[in-house]
Order: sequence, then structure tokens, then C-alpha cells
Amino acid sequence: MFLVALFCALVFHVGSASLSDGDDGVDRMDGDIAGMPITLQANDKPSVCSKMCDSNPQCVCWAYCKANCSGDPSAPLCYLKDKLMPQSLNPCRVSGVKNATLLPYAFKPLPTGAVKPQGWLKEQLQIQADGLSGHLALFWIDVANSSWIGGKGDTGLHERTPYWLNGFVPLSYQLDEPSLQAQVHKYVDYILEHQSSDGWLGPEDDKDGNMYWSKFPMMLALLQYHEVNSSDTRILPAVMKFLHTARQKMFTVPLSGWSQYRWEDMVLSVHWLLENGNTGEEQFLWDLAEQAKQQGFDWKGYYEGNDFPTGSASSLSMANHGVNVGQSLKSGAVWYRQSKDDADRNSSYQRVERLFKYHGLASGTFGADEHLAGNMPSRGTELCTVVEGMFSFETLFAVIGDPMFAEQAEKMCYNALPATLTPDMWAHQYLQEVNEANAVHIDHHVWASDGPDSILYGLEPNYGCCTGNFNQGWPKFVSHIFLQSPDGGLILSMIAPCVVTAMTSDGSKQMVSVDTMYPWDGGVSITAQSSSPFPLYVRIPSWATGTSATINGGKPQMVEAGQLFKVQCSGTTKVMLNINMTLRVERRFNQAASIYKGPLLYGLEIGENYTALRSYDFNSKDYQITNTTPWNYALQLDDDKHPEMNLEFMYRGLQSDQPPFSITGSPAMIKAKGRLLPDWQLDLGSAAAPPASPVTSNQPVEDITLLPFGATELRIGEIPTLKPTGREG
Repeated sequence: MFLVALFCALVFHVGSASLSDGDDGVDRMDGDIAGMPITLQANDKPSVCSKMCDSNPQCVCWAYCKANCSGDPSAPLCYLKDKLMPQSLNPCRVSGVKNATLLPYAFKPLPTGAVKPQGWLKEQLQIQADGLSGHLALFWIDVANSSWIGGKGDTGLHERTPYWLNGFVPLSYQLDEPSLQAQVHKYVDYILEHQSSDGWLGPEDDKDGNMYWSKFPMMLALLQYHEVNSSDTRILPAVMKFLHTARQKMFTVPLSGWSQYRWEDMVLSVHWLLENGNTGEEQFLWDLAEQAKQQGFDWKGYYEGNDFPTGSASSLSMANHGVNVGQSLKSGAVWYRQSKDDADRNSSYQRVERLFKYHGLASGTFGADEHLAGNMPSRGTELCTVVEGMFSFETLFAVIGDPMFAEQAEKMCYNALPATLTPDMWAHQYLQEVNEANAVHIDHHVWASDGPDSILYGLEPNYGCCTGNFNQGWPKFVSHIFLQSPDGGLILSMIAPCVVTAMTSDGSKQMVSVDTMYPWDGGVSITAQSSSPFPLYVRIPSWATGTSATINGGKPQMVEAGQLFKVQCSGTTKVMLNINMTLRVERRFNQAASIYKGPLLYGLEIGENYTALRSYDFNSKDYQITNTTPWNYALQLDDDKHPEMNLEFMYRGLQSDQPPFSITGSPAMIKAKGRLLPDWQLDLGSAAAPPASPVTSNQPVEDITLLPFGATELRIGEIPTLKPTGREG
């Protein structure tokens, strides 16, 4: 009974000290260096043991045995260990880890709200706010009547309101819109005011290891809220109190299910607190992150091992689940900051290479119609997978600093994200297809396990998780456009119209504005202002060979593609970039061609007919979309190295009162020629795999149009090509 009482008391005592004071109530058994234990003086505190570990080259972690505690010796003991041993609860022990400091970000993310969208990007976020995002709290049961605010919605995983807030918090502050912020305050106030006495946040009706999962996106939302409301003193104590009770539970009910496979999102929040929280409980936070990693799924082993599918997954396991995989891409980099093990960093490259080799799609995402599905372009990708993949690549760039990661995030954002939303953002799909000939109810379908409504556009087709989770896509993209460099500068990581305001360590204010019609056009005007000199780094896309820059009206200079271009700014500095956007061809499934200009994938325009199937409140409807023009064309493309021989790019700029990601509002298009392929038909309701290129057809040559992939609801993005016979038609 004595030990039970002591263990219960740990709820209030574990993690109440800084690094040198250790983690009270936590032991690290075994792994002792020879000659242990060391007997200490009667009044020696755990910090003495910590200092002994610091001065011993062999020591990795330490454990302090309290004197006169449950039969222990009358003097405290110190155990130094040469291995990082697992944690266990013991009220008579205090333990700690040597060098428990995180590696710095390569490029540090700026606080939420530091980057404000401008131009077409601000219009895009306003469309999101005027669509589902700004109305879910007014009518969708899983937000409006959520269990997080005492209602009956968002049952089960309790993830939909946290998903929504994780994107809606930054959206409301990036737009500086009080009505949206009022919605945020309502939810944050209720959640904090109804935190349980033991610290638990939100509903508490799960008793297994899956109960932690929904709290991960909620913590991300609350910490973003704190970044724009730092004077609100409720947030950090509430999150810390929750983490204390969560950790207590984790000793007896370890992570399982979604929690186990998404542990990196918990670690992200814990690391944020380690760097920004000033909690005085650094060892507790360090140990909690370590505990989450140890209980979490071994993603590094999965990507390196034989269980990773090299085609459509035969096992519908949690490891093969597309959203889990999208989130896992960042887990090695997230953990690298704590492990300091280059193998974790390097694993990020291996994951990306292997995933996109076997499952990559032309739109920048990967095939996962619930589970990994290979790279056939009519297999689907879940919207949650798109936004989680984007956030992973944004995080990878911040941690590692390789421009390829920012480029991939940008590619997903400008192609896969808008392609699965209607232009007014009142409806979305659960699954999108690169080759999408229609968007209808299909009972017998090509995707493996999702339901027949998965490619409809609507409020919550198939399953409602994406209705909550899509909200983070554009706002998180905005938050990561600029980051801070370790030399006091700023990094323009992804190109879009915006303005950023940042402060240097000496209190100088930096302001940089970007004016551009990128991704449709390569002209970028950058104006930097500061009272103190600072470096500005601009990511030049890897495909942009021949790009030039002009600084303060000087002579144009060529800049290297795939690198960060450095500009030393002082006072007011003006940079004009001319990003060279040549037409490019990428051969994909069955040698089908994907056509790119700049970061944009262009797909065959297909006539679209909307039919409303169900209506909800406001402008929310479920739609099926059928094609009104043929989709089964082969493209005339005589030379992949010179696609301009057959393709004519046309830029017309923004269209009045039309969203840029729409058929009627797209600023750009490509005119081409093709022939119908009558034998290429539907298979299981979707476009069959494209026939192996080159193909022949006796049909007449026709004029066809290619539109930016993200401007379409129906399209063919991987197009078979005709056998070259010289220019026809």
C-alpha cells in the first residue's frame, strides 16, 4: 500500500525540475558503468549525480537513489550508465540524461501570424474562410456540436475538432479576421475552462493507448494559438498539466493504434515546449519525448525492411495507411533533433526515395487510397494524406535545410491540394485521382478499401476526417513560406505573394514582401527592409535552370537551380527574379507523359457537369461530377526534350471574380493536339491504366487543352503519347 500511495503521488511530482535536477520518480535500470553505485553525502541532491555524469565521458544517463526510501540505504546513491536505458516509475529514484538539449533547426519556423498572405494567395485563404472552414463551427455536428465543447458530435477518435482548429487557428490570424478569431476563442476558452482536475484535455471516454491521439493535433492548435496570443497565460500551464497526466497514463497504458503510429506529432509539441516554454521542467519534457518515441512505431525500420510494399499493399495495416505514412515522413527528422544520430536524419532521404519510387504520383503526392496503392494514376490519394505530407515536407526543410523538401511541399500545395477541393472550397473529395474521368458513386471500384462515395465532392464523402483536416493545408503552407536562418537572416522557402515581419536577436525589425503570380508565371519581385543588414536566402527550384536575378536595378546575374540564392540586404533592397519556367515532360506509369511548366502539373481539360446529390446548411452540398467531353486522348508529343514543338503555353493572368484554381479562372493553359483512343475505357468505374506509350490511333487529330492540375475537378494528368510521325493536323 505504501508503494501504491507513492506511485499515485507521482501525478504531482514527476517532472517538477530542470535538467540538472532530473526527473523525479523515474528510474533507468541497468546499463551501469563498472564500479557503480557511488555513495553520496547525506545532503547531496540529484544535481550532484547529474554533474558526475557530465564529467564522465562514458556516461550517457544517470539515476539517483533517494536515501531512506522504501528500504534504500541511509545515504543517497548515484548510478552512472553508458547506455540510454528505458524509463520506469519508481518513487525512490530520480534520473536524467546527459546533454539533453535539442539540435537547432537548420531554419527555424517563425511564429504563427508572422507571414501574411498577399495577392492571389490572400484571396485563396479568403475563399477557404468563406467556404467550409469558416462555417463548420456553425453547422457541422462534429465541430458545431463537438464533444470537445460538451456536445454529442466528434465521437470515436475525437479528432475532427482538433484537426479543424489545427488549421483554423493560423487561418484566422493570417487573415486578421475578428469573426474567425471569435470562433477560435470560443473553442479554446471552453476547452481550457473544462480541463479535468488531473489535467486531461477534452473527452475522456477511451481507456486504451489510442486515447492520446486526438490530443496531438489539439496541442499543435493550442501552441499556434499561444504564438499569436502570448499574453494569454492559460495555454502553457494547461498543456503542461495535460502532458503530466498523459505521461502517467503512458507508463501503464502505452501508446497504441493511431497514437503509436503518429507519435512524432506529440514529440513536435514537446520539443516546442522545450525550446519556447520556459517551463523549468526540461528533463520531464525530454523524457516524455523519449518515452513517446520508444512506445511509437519504428518507422525507420519499416522503411528499411521488407514489410514496406513495393506495389499496392496486400496488408491493410496501420503501417501501410496513407495518412500515417504521410505523417511518418518527418518522424526521422523530428527525432534527429533529440537523438543527434545522423542515421535518423539520413533516414528522411531514404524514406522519400523509397516511397516515391514505388508510390509517387505526378501531382507530387503518393498513391494511398486508404493504404499504399502503387503509382497507377487511377488509384487514389486521401486528402488527409496530402495535407499531412505537405506538413511533413515543410518540417523536413526546417530541420534539415535541404531545398528539395521545400520544393516537394510546394509541388503538393500547388497541385494535389487544390485538385481535391472545389474552387469555392465548399466541397472536397476523400480520394483524388491523377487520372480522374469522373467523380461519381462507384460500388465496384479500383481503390482497395474505401467506400463507393470516396471520389464524390461534398461535405464529408466516405469519412469525415478530411473535413476537419484539410483546413491545415493552405495556412500551414503560409506559415512556412519564410523561416529564419542561423545567421540572423530569412529564408524564402516556397514562392508565393506574402509579407513577413520578423525580429532579429538585437531587436531589429525585418520586413520582406513578395509580389508574384508564381506558380503560373516566373516573375518575382522581392522588397526587403531593415534598419540593420541581414542576409536573405531565396530557394531557386531545381527545374529552373537559366533563372536570373537583378538586385537594386543592377546587372542581371544567373543563379544556380536547386540552391539557396543569397542576397545581402541593407536598408531597402529590391530583388527581381526571373524564374525560368520551361515546359518539361516526365514519363510515368506505362510511359505516360506528365507535362509541367514551373511547379505546375498540367492535365487534360475535361468538360464537367455538376449534379447536386444532397444539400446541407449554407452553401454546402454533395456533388457528383460527370464528364461532358471525352477524356481518353493520346497526346501528340514528338520530342520530350523539346515539348514546345507541340505544346503552346498561354498566360492570361487572373480572371475577374474567378478563383485562380478553377477552369474558368486559371491564369494559364497549354494548347496541344491529340487523338482519341477508343479502346482506352473505364475499368471499375475509373480510367483504366493508360496504355503503354507510344500508341497509335486512326482517329482524327483534334485540338485539346491542358489546364493546371489544381484548377480541375476532372482531368488526365498522366497522358499516353502518340508514336511520333512528324507534326500532324
